Amino acid sequence: MPSAIGLVDCMLGHHNLNVRIDGSAYLFDFEDGRSQLLHILNLIKKAIKLLLSSPIYDGLLRLCRRSDSISYASKAKLSMVSKRPSNMFMPIVFKEGISYDISIIVPVYNVEKYLKPCLDSIVTQEFSGKFEVIIVDDGSKDDSGVIADSYGLMPNVLVIHQINGGLSAARNAGLRVSRGKYIMFVDSDDMIGPGYLEDMRSRLDETSADFVTSTFRYMSDDGLLGKIENDRASWMVPWGRLYRREVWNRLGFPVGAWYEDLIHPVWIDCRFNDEPCYDLSGYYYRIRPGSIMQSTPTNVKGLDSYWVLDELISLRAELGINYSQEDFNRIFPLFGPLLLGRTVALDNCARKILFACCCDTFNSIDEFSRVSTSMNGRWKDIEKALRTSDYSRYLLASLSLAADGVTGLSLSDAIHIWVNRNR
Repeated sequence: MPSAIGLVDCMLGHHNLNVRIDGSAYLFDFEDGRSQLLHILNLIKKAIKLLLSSPIYDGLLRLCRRSDSISYASKAKLSMVSKRPSNMFMPIVFKEGISYDISIIVPVYNVEKYLKPCLDSIVTQEFSGKFEVIIVDDGSKDDSGVIADSYGLMPNVLVIHQINGGLSAARNAGLRVSRGKYIMFVDSDDMIGPGYLEDMRSRLDETSADFVTSTFRYMSDDGLLGKIENDRASWMVPWGRLYRREVWNRLGFPVGAWYEDLIHPVWIDCRFNDEPCYDLSGYYYRIRPGSIMQSTPTNVKGLDSYWVLDELISLRAELGINYSQEDFNRIFPLFGPLLLGRTVALDNCARKILFACCCDTFNSIDEFSRVSTSMNGRWKDIEKALRTSDYSRYLLASLSLAADGVTGLSLSDAIHIWVNRNR
């Protein structure tokens, strides 16, 4: 039986409503009949926002401070909840020789239902240049490998079969053998629209940017498309982008951990220039049961989000990265509600340990001591909480941001964390 809290979380698409009930995702086509449910959900959100307004917010904060103190612990203790992955980073060194305009890397693992539509959307692209498709079968146990091999008969398609190593290992394997001037990643359950390659290549050729980023559309399990999304918070991922080859030379995705996408805000966006293409939306991102995004709230592997973040930050000096004000605005929210949303499975004791580790990592960055967020609202409270190790302020501010719908933390998960904060 789903909880009442679980029913609160919703994400509205153009023609659909994506509802998560206690960690499981369901996509419904409501058309006009969805209005009543949306009205109720909006009323709930408005009520919560009212309750979290000052001076009620300040009163709750004072009350919590008297009864809820943080317990500090080491990263070693956090590893007892979910072990820190080791040897995450193995830099890519490209071989000489470029034979294609674009290398498209498709990592594959147990996606037999979605793989053919994905690959068809790629190989049928009308493109004035030459492109190769590198399919990396990462130890699939279903017929994904067989489907991949059927496309391997095409002259511009290369199929690699390897022992399961995870998404990052598959992408890295594709990068090592790529021969394109430009690099693109397409997830094996996603699709790209007609003319996408041509549009992205033309745009990158027109600019001096290191990579270009398109907008995208959510796609349901059965292929129903939602509205065009241009939220930059969703753009830390490598898909929906076209890179110059040089971006990935001597770089690589963290192996053995979830949330390899953190490489973008913490490393790539600090070193290279992006050109957002708000008028291009040919990437279709599929929302499906069983994906990492849908599994995260109930899996302690969500802690990988912190482990990868901490590792990336610790290695920044080796890459010659000095964080600017812009970098601060992009990185510091990663310690906040987004991380909470990825670690809902933790109990409150483990969550306090995680928060203490976040404070340590955040305050270890010398550049961050000289800047402050320019973001408004409760984001300033998130920053203050991290600087002062104020756990109660951290949770309350996160709950308030979730009610505003401006963060990766769902309202239902935020309420769940708050209700169980003393357990």
